[in-house]
Amino acid sequence: MSQFNIFAKSNLVYIPLSITIAHTLNFIINSPLSTWQKFPPELPNSVYSSIFFTPMLLFISLTFEPIRTKKRFYVLLSLALLFVSIPLIYRGNKLPLHNIFVIIALNYGIKMFLFLKFHRTYNNSKNSKEFKSYLWSIFNWRFDSYIIPPNSENTSEKEKSLIIKSPTTSQINKKLFKCLIIIIAKWLILEFTSSTYIISTKWAAEIPEKVFQVRLLEFFTKGITPITIPSILHMLHFFAIVYLRFSINYHVVGFIIAIIFRLFFHSTLEKNQYKPILIQYGLLTPTEYVSLKEWMISFIFNTKFLFSEPWMASSPRDFWSTRWQLFLNETFKELGFLPVRNLLIPFVPRKIANMMGVLGAFAISSLLHEYLIIGNYNIWTGEQTFFFMIHGVIFILWEVIFGYEKKNEITMVKRFLKWGLLLVINLLVFPAFIEPTLRNYKVSSIPTFTTVYIQRFINNL
Repeated sequence: MSQFNIFAKSNLVYIPLSITIAHTLNFIINSPLSTWQKFPPELPNSVYSSIFFTPMLLFISLTFEPIRTKKRFYVLLSLALLFVSIPLIYRGNKLPLHNIFVIIALNYGIKMFLFLKFHRTYNNSKNSKEFKSYLWSIFNWRFDSYIIPPNSENTSEKEKSLIIKSPTTSQINKKLFKCLIIIIAKWLILEFTSSTYIISTKWAAEIPEKVFQVRLLEFFTKGITPITIPSILHMLHFFAIVYLRFSINYHVVGFIIAIIFRLFFHSTLEKNQYKPILIQYGLLTPTEYVSLKEWMISFIFNTKFLFSEPWMASSPRDFWSTRWQLFLNETFKELGFLPVRNLLIPFVPRKIANMMGVLGAFAISSLLHEYLIIGNYNIWTGEQTFFFMIHGVIFILWEVIFGYEKKNEITMVKRFLKWGLLLVINLLVFPAFIEPTLRNYKVSSIPTFTTVYIQRFINNL
């Protein structure tokens, strides 16, 4: 007879799932009828949280085993759609947790759709992949992110030495120390950047209410300038804050994973005869333990950073594929590029299909960014769509005009000229990306230590 284990993965899902459902039902039964007469109903934070997380917990609970029937697949698809719909139903909500829920729904909703795509043909005999539950893959965003591809024939011995397969205690401690120093240094820069931004807003010009694509059309029809240099500088200043926050968050995640690895996955003994605690309590099987350990080593030591000096890009491919937001590359490829390309390949030449696939990838990106704007601010201006789709067109035209050149084939002069051209193009369409946020973002909500005092100082001027 198997012993009940409260720490089993399934129980760690079923217990909070039961609590959230019970809490929601209790509120529905005991709340007055007037609460439900308007849509969406006004809910306390705790109930809103329970309703929000219930579809996600249900999705996790139904993915501990393979998707063997169409019925289960469509149930899971419905749960994923419901999960990402809840923040849209409560779009622009002033509840403190709503903005966080928008980000969670976006990130883990994408993961749900990726999971369904990867496992929708699980019963296919050609699909020999080992099944892993959604919970297993929930933190693994980057599938092929080695600094040096391990199986590359062109990898030199020096490059192979950069790949760490079994880190020592000293290497882990050095990584933790380096990561902590970087976090502190970037946080200090963020404090300075945020403070100077708040000061600059006292004299900065207001962001136009008219959407950027309309102003751009007026430039070509009426000659009205859509942007000014001071406004561009102001937007770049704000964007630096966003960039630093993304960068710090990624370092913090890496730091936490390194600590977990050091405590639970790294053994200082050459022959470790006892079972790791995660296996003892049934949280991981031996196979999952080894697999997760390998992934953590890859993430901590062998994975490219979230950004790779994006300001040095000399082509759209270089910017979007190898330097900017490497976190979501796989998502855009799997949900945008491949479906569109594979759909069109039977009907059009491969080059055309690839071009349309690029537009598909940028369409998914625009959809995700529009989701953030609608969910957070309850507005839709189409500027995010315009920004990303115009970049998709630029990406295609650039390679049609200049062709694809490897880095070692580009001279310094060519690289500089292309860098300058790409910089100008990016700055010209940049307002479409940042203005929707700036129109609705409260400067006082920048979460740093010094901004509160700087804001008070500015208000007293």
